[in-house]
Amino acid sequence: MKLVHSSFQKDKSGSVSLVPQDGEDLWTLYNLISKDDEVRLRTHRNIKKSPSDKPVRKLVTLSLSVESVDFTPSDEVMRIKGRTVEQHEDVPQGSYHTAELEFNQKFTLYKNDWDDISLDLVNKSCSIEAKAEIGAVVLQEGVAHLCLITENMTILRSKIDKSIPKKKRGDSSAHDKALDKFMETVADSVIRNFNIDKLQVILLVSPGFSARQLYDKIFSIAVSNQNKSLIQSKSKFVVAHSSTGYLQGLEEALKTPELQKQLSDTKFQHSVMLFDEFSKLLNDDDGKAWYGEAEVTKAIEMQGAVRTLMITDTLFKSDDITQRKKYIRMTEQVKEHGGEVVIFSSLHDSGEQLNQLTGIAVILNYPVPNLDDEEEQPVC
Repeated sequence: MKLVHSSFQKDKSGSVSLVPQDGEDLWTLYNLISKDDEVRLRTHRNIKKSPSDKPVRKLVTLSLSVESVDFTPSDEVMRIKGRTVEQHEDVPQGSYHTAELEFNQKFTLYKNDWDDISLDLVNKSCSIEAKAEIGAVVLQEGVAHLCLITENMTILRSKIDKSIPKKKRGDSSAHDKALDKFMETVADSVIRNFNIDKLQVILLVSPGFSARQLYDKIFSIAVSNQNKSLIQSKSKFVVAHSSTGYLQGLEEALKTPELQKQLSDTKFQHSVMLFDEFSKLLNDDDGKAWYGEAEVTKAIEMQGAVRTLMITDTLFKSDDITQRKKYIRMTEQVKEHGGEVVIFSSLHDSGEQLNQLTGIAVILNYPVPNLDDEEEQPVC
């Protein structure tokens, strides 16, 4: 998503001008735009100058008070229904209109209250680093390209180019020393430039054995430096083959069915793993996993008890503003006390499963029994 302009006031009201660039951006906007927000955009409208005239389709700029938003990912278009909030020479104020928002179409969104969840959605969708789920290194002896991969693009973050002497007959020491130094430089760059904790997968792609050598060098450095976080992320690294160490080699590797299968659940991997852990804890019935608004509220009130709050995007789309604000406050409380908040997408199985369990659940830092007990009512 491209951020064109933003303006916020002290009372948390304000506007952003955005340009959605892919289906993921439209899905973000579907979760961002709420009832009673104001949207300004160019849209087509059938205009009749008089009752007897035939309607003429014109392109007009309208501001709408949002009543509903409809989005189907396969359509690649979002429909915003609302009433016009200002007089237009061709469209009376208060008229109903349904506008279509498409890729690469600029629009402005005004909210009376920009909460932390909404601001976070905008910031993440407009940041390549935040949108990227895959880091990749495509290399061959002497050259390496470090890339970030989003849903629709590959961004080259760094290129490393070093001269490697050829092997001499009977003496390969200069070659081996230069190659080892090259691998060390690339490995250091991977550790320094990639946010490995946030990336779901790191691809190492090369002809021959270069990718495997880089893998070994990265974890040799991790062990030497006692980098526990990197060592724990070892399963994220995938070694793949290509015919070249240049960018076309990465495209080539990404098209292979084997690699596509490995990456198919990348986007929702964290949610899937969390829901699996939650389900296991729920079956263990040891008081560390709870679901339901009342139970979750009690857990959050026990400051520091919640390790992870899981909540579906469906709850943030509630037309009830009071309800929306309540869920937002819950997420803020969890973060304030060091907990993790994960928003599950209802487009994925894990989100659907969580919706079937009220749409909100927690994993606790320690067992808390009887959160589902109803509070005793005082006897009159």
